[in-house]
This record gives sequence, C-alpha cells and structure tokens, in this order.
Amino acid sequence: MYISFNGKLLKAQEALLPFDEGFQYGYGLFETLKVHNGKIYFIDEHINRLENGCKELNIKLHYDLKLIKAYTYQLIHFNNLLFGVVKIIYAKNKTGYDLLITTRENTYSKESYKKGFMVSFAAAKKNPYSKLTYIKSNNYLENILAKKEALKNGYDEAIFLNTDEFLSEGSCTNIFFVKDKIIYTPSIQCGILPGIMRKQIIKLIYALDLQLKIGTFTKEALYNADEIFLTNSLMDLMPVAQLEDKTFDLDKCTTTHLLMENFHHFYYDTL
Repeated sequence: MYISFNGKLLKAQEALLPFDEGFQYGYGLFETLKVHNGKIYFIDEHINRLENGCKELNIKLHYDLKLIKAYTYQLIHFNNLLFGVVKIIYAKNKTGYDLLITTRENTYSKESYKKGFMVSFAAAKKNPYSKLTYIKSNNYLENILAKKEALKNGYDEAIFLNTDEFLSEGSCTNIFFVKDKIIYTPSIQCGILPGIMRKQIIKLIYALDLQLKIGTFTKEALYNADEIFLTNSLMDLMPVAQLEDKTFDLDKCTTTHLLMENFHHFYYDTL
C-alpha cells in the first residue's frame, strides 16, 4: 500500500511522518473523498474547499489545485483502488507545509443502508461563533470523542446541538429531517461544516421540486420528525432508524428513499 507525501509515492509502512505544528496542534486541513468505480467524486469541490480553508487559517497553499488532483488520481491508480476512500491532508511543518494523501476502505455497506443508523445527542455543544466550526481542520478531536461516546452506547452517530440549543450537525455528518413531506436542515449559521454532500442533496431536493426549509430548529423538532437522514461524502445519504428512544419505520420513509434512489441513479447508474 502506498501513500502520496508531498507528491512522492512512498510505501505506507516506510513513511515517517513529521512531528510538527500540523501533527501536534492540528494546524492544517483535510478532505475525505469517495472513490467509486475508479472515479473520485466531487474532487473539485473538495479541493476548492481545502483552498478556502487555507485562506481562512492563513495557510499558504503551495500546490496548484490541478496538481493536487493529479497526485490524488496517481495514488489511487498505484493502489489499484476502484472503490474506497481518499484522504487529503495539508498541514504546517516547521518551515513550510506538507501535503499527505492516503487511501483506505469505505466501510459503508448495503446492509448499513437497509438497517439505517441509530443516533443520539452529543453531550458537547457546537460553538457557532468559532471560525474552526466552519472549516474542515485537523482540530477534529471533539467530533471524534462524540462519535466514540455514541459508539460505546450502541449508536452509530452523535448529533450536536449548538451553544444556543439549536440543532447543528453530526460528528461527521449533516442532518436533514422530514415533517409532513417538508424537508428541513439547519442553516450554516447554526455552527455546521458546509458539507459537500449537503450541498449536492440540497440541489437534488430543488431538482425534484420538493419543499426545503433551511433555518434554526430545536431538539424537539427532530424528535417530532417523520423521517431523518444524514449526509456526508462517504455515505452519500443514510436513513436514520432510531433517534435515542424513538424508532422510525424505514419502509415508510418515502422522501428519504426518493432522494436515495434519485441520487444513486444520477451519479452512479448513469456512468
């Protein structure tokens, strides 16, 4: 298995990563991308977000976006990766910056979608006033801890409220819910990372002429939902089968299934 480090292909087991600001303090950014049948999905959107994050953190991006894209495709070809995950990390070192690209397996299976996710609320709160909330930075420990706590308690994902007690996001997902055929999702100002997949699903909702409301919503609104689904770049769209003590009959989650089917048809079946 190879990794790409500053544009050079190295064997993963032989790579020695530097212990500098990027790795000690999370001074950097990352993007996680889905590989399906040899195609890296939404790679331009991910790399553009990486570039915008660099500007927000005052990090100089020393690589042309086309070059990062070329390195990424070179790596999946060397690793013979047709289906899986690519992770791009750009981090500060003592004198400059490092670009690290790795690959791994995508653990979401067909069974995951049939079963649906079980989710709970996280104890921590998202800070909508923090710059880092809106950037895919390497400062990801709060999300990881919330996810681990959820897994320990038998759930698949943790849902954050923000410090104003409004719905925010999951530890690695964006949230959508349906009530009386209307789809709802928290606004970016609620303290969410503006997900690449969130944007694609919003476009799909409008293309299907479904009704969408973006705004601030309470914990109770999520409890009273008819359907809930989560999005990120690896799972695409995941139905929620249980929110703490409330269960959902996935067979009756017609809006969720409509979006899943149309997304899959548009991006996968037609290629």
